[in-house]
Order: sequence, then structure tokens, then C-alpha cells
Amino acid sequence: MLSCKKENAQNTGEVNSSEQALTSIDKTYQTDEKQNGSENLEVKSVIKFSSKYNSSQIWDYKWNLNKAALYNVQELANGNFMYLIEDEDKNHNSTVFVLVVDKNGKEAAKQKLAIDSKSKYNLYNTLVTVERDGGFTIYIKRQVRSLKESNEDTDEGKLRSRLKEYYIDKIKFNNTYKGYKTESKSMETLLFKSFQEKGLSYIVSADFSIKYLKNKILLYGMTGEPGLNDVPFIAISDLNMNLLHINSFKDYPATKIETIALNADANFYIEGREDSDADGTYYSTHKRFAINENLKLLNDKSDKEPYESVYRGPSAPDTSDEDEEDDSNNAEIEAQEPVKEVKKEETWAKKTFYSDEKEKTLYNLKQKGMFSNKVVFEKTKSDSTALWQISFVFPDNCEVSIYSSQALKLTNGDFVFSLYLTSKSGQKEKSSMAIFVINKEGRLTRQFQTPEYDELNGFEMKETNGKLLTAFVPYNANFVNNEWEYLYEFRSIMYSLE
Repeated sequence: MLSCKKENAQNTGEVNSSEQALTSIDKTYQTDEKQNGSENLEVKSVIKFSSKYNSSQIWDYKWNLNKAALYNVQELANGNFMYLIEDEDKNHNSTVFVLVVDKNGKEAAKQKLAIDSKSKYNLYNTLVTVERDGGFTIYIKRQVRSLKESNEDTDEGKLRSRLKEYYIDKIKFNNTYKGYKTESKSMETLLFKSFQEKGLSYIVSADFSIKYLKNKILLYGMTGEPGLNDVPFIAISDLNMNLLHINSFKDYPATKIETIALNADANFYIEGREDSDADGTYYSTHKRFAINENLKLLNDKSDKEPYESVYRGPSAPDTSDEDEEDDSNNAEIEAQEPVKEVKKEETWAKKTFYSDEKEKTLYNLKQKGMFSNKVVFEKTKSDSTALWQISFVFPDNCEVSIYSSQALKLTNGDFVFSLYLTSKSGQKEKSSMAIFVINKEGRLTRQFQTPEYDELNGFEMKETNGKLLTAFVPYNANFVNNEWEYLYEFRSIMYSLE
């Protein structure tokens, strides 16, 4: 089989540990390119991908599952690693597992989370806090599904009814990982009184997001008042789920919060998107602002102009008779004038996957067209001035997707990013994740690649003590007895960055 990767032997057991073979990157692998007159780049080079430069793993943990999804990866204080995994059987019954693997890739614990039949965990944005002794606590959103429709017709009743559906479960494990303790708090208990005091009469969806920052829990979503636009809200609680602050942001109507992070001043930096419409045109505008721990607005760095606009226009009136006349006139005009073919310009897809506020730089991936075999890794200033342009060219039988890429900046200043590769051979396709380490001078220093599967999902990677931990859920599909059979695995692989 022709492949854009080097084949690796499959594990036969749960964990495969070996002495890692670190492959040196030859100086000729990354070739400098000549810059044109208008360019003033620190680095302009090309790398023609070869799997012979892949370094092998330190250890490789594998677990066969039914239909799995990975939701959280966390390094613990004692060097172990915690994974939150959901598995679904053939009858669509799901089970949530907490898996703990030690620093050598050996399984330390595997625990099912019990949940009643009327409830369902929402595992997106699950929070994990760690204890110094190796224990940890998981905060998970839980929805209680009611079979009865609410007959509340007042704003207060509807708000209370919606908040009652959602809970946060606080699930605590000690460092033996033998069993756990659970505490729950409903969103009604946490938010209802404060919503009333602030005149907020409803929430767009009680399925809001949660985030862990500065040893606090942040909850955020959309709320509103009668007759006004929906606005974002943020609430802060302590780790025991006691509400500390709550605020809505009326200066940001129709704005959905997408991320909350800490800025250089240790304040909360908000990024979101405002969706609006006028005269048949729909607009999307980037919104950025900073708030303090009391949720008071500090500054605004939002875009003044929308980054996207789509004209849909008003409904067209019925002008069938006029259309027939116009069609005949148009036919005469077309007969007189030759049609000029408009040459379509190739568009570049772009993904900005890391922003360094301290250096005022951005790290981007660019790709001409979708799923081509070439991508460009860029480092730019915040004003879009290019500093690095490193082209990665893969074999002709290989397609690259930038949309599944993950990235992180290492503690030593080096940069790591992944690319989703699909290699084709006849009618067969196989997928893998390639990982590249670029140093502060813009040179490739390490290259890794996962084993190939029919599909690979939920890829995560984290730096840990000079190593790179990866985790993902792949599967292979086989056509057996006139139906497709999907063989899922959970896989975690450790690589050396030294």
C-alpha cells in the first residue's frame, strides 16, 4: 500500500513501552527559499515531507471500545494522566469512564461514572482541578430530562423551569482512585435569585459553557430582558459552587462568547461573535473585551467592521410576466455580446491557532483550496506582517486538512502543531496525525506521526516534563455480513521532545 507515512507495528497488548529512537532532522530536510523583492522574512523555507524523519514513541496505551469519544485529558500532580471517555454500545446506551494511566503508560485505574436513567451528562467543556497528592475533581454538566412539558406561562416560571433542568456535578477522586464522591448543585439554586435581582427574565439556553480560571468556575451563556436583544452573561463561583459574581453585558447585543482566557494583566479576556442583520444582509463581527474579577468592563478591542457579510435579500415579488419579457430581451443582448469568462481566483483557507499576546504574534496555517497536499505554516506580527513562511509539501497521494490542527507553545519557546493527513491508495483511504516541532529560530527539530486508521477523532496533545502526550480515538471500518462494523479504540502515545 502506497502511503504518506511510515508504517508502525500495531500493539498487541494494552501498553507498548520501548526505548525511543529519536531521529535527527537532516539540515537538507528544511530547504531555504529565495525571497522576492517585496519580502522581508526571517524564515522562508520548504519541507518535503518524509516519514523517515519520524521519531518513535516512548510508550503507547491502547484500549478497545464500542463507539468512543474523548472529552478531557489532564496531567495530575503525581505524574499520572487522567482521561474522560464516553463509550456507546450497540443499543445506544452510553457509559462515561474515568481512566488513569501512570507516567510509564501503565493503567492505574478505570472507573465508570454512575448516572440515573433520567439524566444525561454533557461532557463538552468539562472541568478538572488537581490536588497536590495526585487526586482530582471533575465538574460535569448534567441535564435532567423531564417527560412532562412545563405548563409555566410566566417569565419567572419559565426561567425557573429551564434552570431546574441543569446541574453541575462535582465528582471527587482521591489519589487511590478507588471510588469517588459526588456533590450536585442545580442551576436554579445557583443563578435564579441573581437573575431576578438583575432583571434578567430568561436565558436563551440553560446549556451554557463552563471554564476554570484563577481557581474559580466561570459559567457563561446568553440571557435577556423582554423586548431587548439577547446579551451575554458571565457568572463566577468558587470551587464549592457558591456564586460570587454575575453580570450581563448589554453593550454587546447578539454576541455569543466563544472563549475566555487570562490576558497579560491576569484579567479575563473575552472573544466572541456578534451576529446581526439589516436590509437583507447578515453580518458577523469579532468582539473582544477585557473584564476584571468583579466582571466589570475594563477595555474593548472589538473590530469596527464585520469580517463576514451574506446578502440574502428580501423575498422577490411575483413578476412572472415581466420575467418572460426580460428573458427575451436578455436573449437578444446575449446574442449580440460575447460572454466573457470570469477567471476564478484560488482562495486560501486560513486557521489562526495560537496568539501570543506577549510577543504580539500570531501562528497560522494557510492552504490553497481544500484538502490539497501543501500547507504553509506562518508566524506573523499582529498587524499581519509575515515573519516566517514554512511550506510543507506532502506526497501527491496525501491530502491535508488544517481544520483539525492542534497547537501549543512549549515552555522553552518552541512551537508544536499537528496536521491531519489522509493517504490514498486506489479506493482505500487511511488517516493519521503528523506532529511537527519548530524551534524559536523557525527550524524543524522533531517530527512524529500516529498510526494510520480509517478515521481519527478527538486529537489532544499536552507538554509534560520534556515530553509530548497525545490522545485520540480512532476507528477502522470493515464490511461484514452485508453491514459495516466499526472498531473503535482509545489511544494515548507519549513522545520525547528532547
